[in-house]
Amino acid sequence: MLILLATATVASAQWSDTNNLFLDSLGMPVCTEADVQEAPVVLQSYPDGGSFIIWQDRRAGVGSPIKIYAQKYDVNGNALWANNGVQIGSGPNARHYTWSSGQDYRSRSVAATDSAGGFYIAYADDSVTNYVWQRACVQHMRSNGTAVFPGVGFIVASSTTANLNVAAQLIPDGNKGFFIAYASSSGHDYINVYCYKDENGTMKLYGGGRVNENAIQRSVITPCGIRTYIEYPGTSVIDYNIWPDGEGGCNVVVSMNGNTADQYQMLAYNRIWRAKKTSLVRTYFRNTSGAACPKTTSYKNGDVYLLYSIVSDYINTACGSGSTAYTYTSYRLLSNGYYLIDGGRNSGLYDLNYPKGTTITTPGNINVDVIAVTKRTYINNMLSNFTVQGYAYPAEKFDSIPYQRSSYNNPEFGFNPNAPAQMDKLDHFRDTLLAASNYYPNFSLAGGGNHIYAAGLMSTAGDRLVRLQHLGVERKTSNSFAVEYKTSNKHGVVIGKELNTGFSGSNISYDFPIVTVSNTGNALFYVREYNRSARVSPIINGAELAWGAMGKSISTGVFNGAYYNVEQPHVALLSSGSGGIIGWRDNKPIPPGGTGDNIFMRRLDSLVVVNYQPPLKPVRLIPNPYGGTIANPAVLLGTSKKYSTIEYSALNHQGTPVIEVLDNYNFGKVEVSMVQNSSTIRRHNNHPYLDRNFTIKVENNPTGANINLRLFFTAQEFNALKNADASIITPGDLVVIKQPNNILTTPTTYTPLAGEEIVKPVAWSAVAGGYYIEIVVKGFSNFYIQKTAAAGLCNGQSTSITSSITGTNYQWQVNTGNGFVNINDNSNYAGTNTATLQLNNIPSSWYGYKYRAVVNGNNSYEVSLKFIATWTGSVNTTWENAANWSCGIVPDNNTDVVLSNGAVVVTSNVSVSTLKVDVGAILKINSGFILNVLK
Repeated sequence: MLILLATATVASAQWSDTNNLFLDSLGMPVCTEADVQEAPVVLQSYPDGGSFIIWQDRRAGVGSPIKIYAQKYDVNGNALWANNGVQIGSGPNARHYTWSSGQDYRSRSVAATDSAGGFYIAYADDSVTNYVWQRACVQHMRSNGTAVFPGVGFIVASSTTANLNVAAQLIPDGNKGFFIAYASSSGHDYINVYCYKDENGTMKLYGGGRVNENAIQRSVITPCGIRTYIEYPGTSVIDYNIWPDGEGGCNVVVSMNGNTADQYQMLAYNRIWRAKKTSLVRTYFRNTSGAACPKTTSYKNGDVYLLYSIVSDYINTACGSGSTAYTYTSYRLLSNGYYLIDGGRNSGLYDLNYPKGTTITTPGNINVDVIAVTKRTYINNMLSNFTVQGYAYPAEKFDSIPYQRSSYNNPEFGFNPNAPAQMDKLDHFRDTLLAASNYYPNFSLAGGGNHIYAAGLMSTAGDRLVRLQHLGVERKTSNSFAVEYKTSNKHGVVIGKELNTGFSGSNISYDFPIVTVSNTGNALFYVREYNRSARVSPIINGAELAWGAMGKSISTGVFNGAYYNVEQPHVALLSSGSGGIIGWRDNKPIPPGGTGDNIFMRRLDSLVVVNYQPPLKPVRLIPNPYGGTIANPAVLLGTSKKYSTIEYSALNHQGTPVIEVLDNYNFGKVEVSMVQNSSTIRRHNNHPYLDRNFTIKVENNPTGANINLRLFFTAQEFNALKNADASIITPGDLVVIKQPNNILTTPTTYTPLAGEEIVKPVAWSAVAGGYYIEIVVKGFSNFYIQKTAAAGLCNGQSTSITSSITGTNYQWQVNTGNGFVNINDNSNYAGTNTATLQLNNIPSSWYGYKYRAVVNGNNSYEVSLKFIATWTGSVNTTWENAANWSCGIVPDNNTDVVLSNGAVVVTSNVSVSTLKVDVGAILKINSGFILNVLK
């Protein structure tokens, strides 16, 4: 394991971990310069398989203009560029890719691979002559860390007035170039999208334009009849997003206000498509006399064009004569500068926010464009809650140009409205993705393969719920497809819930939940949990998180004896989804004294391995001389169907697992308190029990349901219990005492309570630093751990068994192999009608006898007898010498034998029930003799 945090340079690092061991010490520093580094963007490098981390930087000091830096890593995690990154662009002005808006910066793409080991990035340079006006810029960074364009970079747009809002976005074009979008205003808010490619240091423009030009047709009555005209109402863009269309072009969705009562809130779509062949198109328009006339348009192979643009025509009209002669021109709007998805007159739309889109490729001749937006309506004087509304549309896979721009002979339209007859169909889809929220909910939307995911933090009735939705594009017939839910809930599956306890240490609150999807459809969910860490998990089986409720925490928020905050996590997946890189901003205290907010990263591995679980953090001692220690709370809603870990972290820890609960029931809030005894091992009636006990309290304690629970303890605690009772060999010899308790107060010592029961573990396992034992219970309360009541007897020894349940009427029973029968007091039994059965002078032939108490008609926990002899070798090496055995008796064929150390020599024919030879023990059977193991 390579620990890197103590160093301030990163030029020759390698992955600190490739096994998802989420320790704070394994976060790799990308930049540890002074003051603030923020807003990391993680990007995969093609075709070399490396990764880029890009961030905004204020290393020049507080109040200094923000700059942009980047670092490149190879596939092995080696940093390839200068220590603490290379600066993108130069000059005195601030450069940034984050904007002042409600949309999280991670919802927008600002950088893209150049498919040659480098990348393009879009940003704003904040000043031309002062700190008001902006420039929309692009820089091309080569694979070796050098910039193609000097100074501020390639300037896409510049303004000396306040009409350039920038808010730039950039995506790859699939042709080693990129699409860039930015906002501008000149009485109207426009979104401008253009396609460029760096060709040997020269930025070549392939086309583009304004994608949301807005017009509306009006009419008035004149002496000559109705005159039509076109109004260009002001537009106010609320937000927009761009994404690849799967055909070498760019899709755009815009939420905007058409500043007229006939329009108001609108959700608009456009596409900048790439011509695949040079094509001549013949269309028709009406001339000023109203006659249909042909028009030829040429589209050049490789260039890009708007799918929807304003198209109009006009005719001149005259009527009357002499002094009452009238002439005027009527203008017709044949198509608008966008496709209207939602909104406009009588739609009832009140809010449209955070528009997003993704494109799904099908095996047919269409792609499916999926668009989503946060929506609220005002209808019949009722203001609705917010929902995330989804829309799906078919998009032709064309071989030359899209059908909307192909030849047609109807002059009444601004584009060809007739899809080809052979084009596959898509069932209508306009439905809810996530609901409902009484506050503006941002959300993430992502697609890959045939899968679509959405995630958001939705606020209703005082609760803030994390919802996750999964849909798929499925073939329905030979020529049709449909968008279908992969969950049973159109509102989205609730996978998490915030808690407001009034104390920062026990609150649970989340930032922006994000889903990212690989090209093959493998999805990863991640979210920042305030005051703790980022949480991650692959998504399986609809909307289940494969790594447990709200995923695994990638750190604990504790390092070098201080708390720190993890912020702004961002993930880039490999194209297969099998792994990825997560970067984040935090203020980890790096010696000596810390450097402010820094950028860190780590690998994520095994994301598509079925039933894989990341390794647990080591189980650690948690000393607390004042009583119970409270672990970090959790909310388990039964949606992941996986074991979910509840951890404890404090200034002297990097976090440690305390319990795991199978998340298959809506437990709600889960709290855990634990007492760890640090003095002489505790005993009750001279019976030792583990130096750790638990109290678990849940919001919804199920009735009658089976709950799978794992209790963790350290190797040190287990060894102390073994030293107190030599008959304990493995955690499989232990049982759990479950006591009633409905408050989160953990007793420091064990005292028997009415209604307690003994629970036999169904499994145990060694883990880093210790063990867990797994039990199945019907509810939560106090839990103590001790040895099995009748484990490890010696031949002829006496013992007692206490009923695991209490009552007023007891009858003990034994099963010798033919079923349970009642027993009475005799020379071997006493207390057969009491809570505790005494067994005297037990012969080893009773190996495997099972005992239980019938208490008021209910059966207690069953106890099986077994006989164990452990080699001590206190006299010599001879097996046949009784003084060499823990029981003072040579083992027989009803005895489990343990050889823990030393040399043992067998000089006779021997039979035993089982034999365990530990590392360090040597067993020799002299020639002519046999050691027979019966089981």
